[in-house]
Amino acid sequence: MVKGLSFQKGIIFIGNKYIACSYDHKEKIETWIKPASPKNMLYISWLVFKAMPVWYHICFFLWGLLIILPYVMNAFGMDRVYGLPVYSLIYFLLGTHFWFPKELKKYHGAEHKVFSYNGVISVRKRKEITEATITNRFCSTNGILLFFLLVPCLTVGLKLISVPDVLQWGTVSALVVFPFATYWLNRTREMKVHRFFLKMSYWLQRNITTEQPEEKHVKTAIRSYRRLAMKEFPGKLRLRKTKKGEKKMAIADVTIMPLGSKSTSMSDVVAKIQQLLEETSLPIKYELTSMSTIIEGETKDIFQILQEIQEVPFSMGHQRVAVNIRIDERRDKPSSMQGKIASVNEKREE
Repeated sequence: MVKGLSFQKGIIFIGNKYIACSYDHKEKIETWIKPASPKNMLYISWLVFKAMPVWYHICFFLWGLLIILPYVMNAFGMDRVYGLPVYSLIYFLLGTHFWFPKELKKYHGAEHKVFSYNGVISVRKRKEITEATITNRFCSTNGILLFFLLVPCLTVGLKLISVPDVLQWGTVSALVVFPFATYWLNRTREMKVHRFFLKMSYWLQRNITTEQPEEKHVKTAIRSYRRLAMKEFPGKLRLRKTKKGEKKMAIADVTIMPLGSKSTSMSDVVAKIQQLLEETSLPIKYELTSMSTIIEGETKDIFQILQEIQEVPFSMGHQRVAVNIRIDERRDKPSSMQGKIASVNEKREE
């Protein structure tokens, strides 16, 4: 099962074997994918923490200081210096789930919409994805809500049996129990009692932890999800063919050259074009050569992807672009890249 993790600058999707991340870097969407190793899990934890706003870091530092300070002062013989108990850090870490920054709320909303959408996740479907529901049946809000409901219940229960430091042990008990409670809510057959808690969670999701995302947030979510899907479940990224019969294919040879740039290298532009071709949901095939990119598909699909390719260098800041396109289309019989190669090889063997 895919899990989502939104943060201040982007969205992370975690699968069984890989972690994919898309984030806003200098007003451009950067995307990467890494194996789901303990090292990379620690890396994304640091990435999420580092991206939080200044106020969060200040509050985290002060909170930690108020926990540590009494121990330090007592070590120097200064008694009766009071601070916050260690377990209070749990309230800070879980409680800030309901105090998300504005950008994080929008990325969180985009993440939910990707999960809610039932069709093929694609940039071309971003309008439909934007209209999907903003609540998520398996959101982490479910677990956080259960924790804060468990704390008073367990604290009162421990108080009745005269347990000392009742709030501390009530908090620790809730921390131990809430993962099991979350599993019960998320993974067992839905009944009235489930719907009671989910109704509260959905209200919190709509009003506290998410906001309606903008186009950049939705695009970021789509790219992160697709990057993971290409590795773990690529079959879900292609649109199903609805037309019957054999389709006539065309082949396009495309060379795109930014003009007036300081560098003679085009590798950055080519890399972005390759990323675009990897992420498209159009039923096309492509091959990168040393001089150009060859694309095979139906004529209408080729023209559509060529229009998107034309925009790539402009989106990277180039002001002038030269594009050389050759299209080979046959209507007397089916034509394909593999067919042409096979035909040449047959001629050579004669």
